[in-house]
Amino acid sequence: MKIPPQAEAPRFKAVILDVDGVVTPFRSAWQRLHAILGTDGSLNRTLYKMGLINYYEWALYDTLLWHGAPRRLVEAYFQTTRGLEELCKVLKEAGVYIIAISAGLGYTRALSHCFHFYVVNDLIFQGGAVRTVAVSVSDKNKDAVAEKVLDLLGVKWEEAVAVGDGDADLPMLRKAGYSIAFNPVSEEVARAAKAVIRAETLYPLAKYIKALLKTQ
Repeated sequence: MKIPPQAEAPRFKAVILDVDGVVTPFRSAWQRLHAILGTDGSLNRTLYKMGLINYYEWALYDTLLWHGAPRRLVEAYFQTTRGLEELCKVLKEAGVYIIAISAGLGYTRALSHCFHFYVVNDLIFQGGAVRTVAVSVSDKNKDAVAEKVLDLLGVKWEEAVAVGDGDADLPMLRKAGYSIAFNPVSEEVARAAKAVIRAETLYPLAKYIKALLKTQ
């Protein structure tokens, strides 16, 4: 892994992180929950990919498969990618805004102690069981969601570092002042970033970002 080059002005003020596949070892919070609850969302996914339903409908139809599932099961403990605490420490010591933008699900909010902003889709519970879903982030609007947060903070895209792994992260990776593809799912994602890190833990990412922010 190469040490990042001297960062150009303006100074980086925010780091935007994808969640699924970056700070969690699973690439989809939706698929993980399907596996836990024994449901099959493949038909809904196919309908979406064919353009027969929109993203909200896809999310809703998936959630209906979990209707009545107990909250304690949905929000059960899960493993994070090793090295998350070290990454959080590096970012906090650097004094940057830490932002999570995820098209995943709200049960990953257990990670939110690390972040100033944590934007994700939330399952709605009634009587301790799944009822419906509130969709904030799709696979196509992560850059728009991130931009709203950056505007609120008075931070420009060129002052932000973006980290992602999937196709949904491409707009953020292309707009950010510095972009890192972490275990990218495709060559397109890798090519969109200024740096590519492939690792089983977040320690290399923490080391890279620490060096990047120190060069400012």
